[in-house]
Amino acid sequence: MATEKNRILAVIDPTRTEQWALRKALAIANSRDDLNVSAYLCVHSDAKCDDPDQLQSVELERHRLWLDTMLEEFADRDVAIDSQVEWSRDWREAICAAGAADDVVLVTKRASGRQTSLASSDRQLIRKLGRALLLVKHEPKDEVRKILIAVDFNAEDESHKALNEAIMSLGTRMRGTVKDTELHVISAYPSSDSFVHPPDVAKALDIDRSHAHVRRGSAADIIPDVAKELEADLVIVGNVGRGGLSGITIGNTAEKILSDIPTDVLVLVREEVKAEAAA
Repeated sequence: MATEKNRILAVIDPTRTEQWALRKALAIANSRDDLNVSAYLCVHSDAKCDDPDQLQSVELERHRLWLDTMLEEFADRDVAIDSQVEWSRDWREAICAAGAADDVVLVTKRASGRQTSLASSDRQLIRKLGRALLLVKHEPKDEVRKILIAVDFNAEDESHKALNEAIMSLGTRMRGTVKDTELHVISAYPSSDSFVHPPDVAKALDIDRSHAHVRRGSAADIIPDVAKELEADLVIVGNVGRGGLSGITIGNTAEKILSDIPTDVLVLVREEVKAEAAA
């Protein structure tokens, strides 16, 4: 019996011809044998008419035809792609609902705004999504050659420890079975008392010693610097959510990291559950 595959939900932007989120999803899935891709398009129209239901039906069908035609370009790929078109006034809420499906393990979306900023729409999506979100900041390559994960090896509380484990697991899974894909890890430490030995970092992830980067300084500065030096194709960072929110707000460390990283960034959020804290 064939194993049921999980999905990457690639958000389609109907205002653009180049669909970076879809191409990034395909590049990731191409290195794995357990992932399919869903091209997700949310549409809506405020046009006034006598029959709103008819308008919705016509617009949905028009966008389905457009999406199916666009997907023909990728028909020769080894990755299975399906299309999903929905009608909603609030595209962020619609993406969150679609991403909540049990078999969706990752949502990819082209980053809004400038490359060196985090648009308010993306901040809101991070807060509400509850899934790993990959913000695509530049035109994707066909292959993911270098993945950089940011891990805090000085974490002491259980929420951050669990987040570290999730980040390391995700990085390993996204590397897949492609031998040419390099997995790097960066761990920033504030003082000499909190130094972590690179061989220990490498051992924890079963990677080459040269791929374990440990530097003194602020994570907000160190992580973007290393991402630029390595010319990483993908950076994975984590954030512990508090009170149902990811805690990413203007001016904090997570905001600066997400804004300063020039390449694609995957945000993994671990919600801090009250019951866990009480235990």
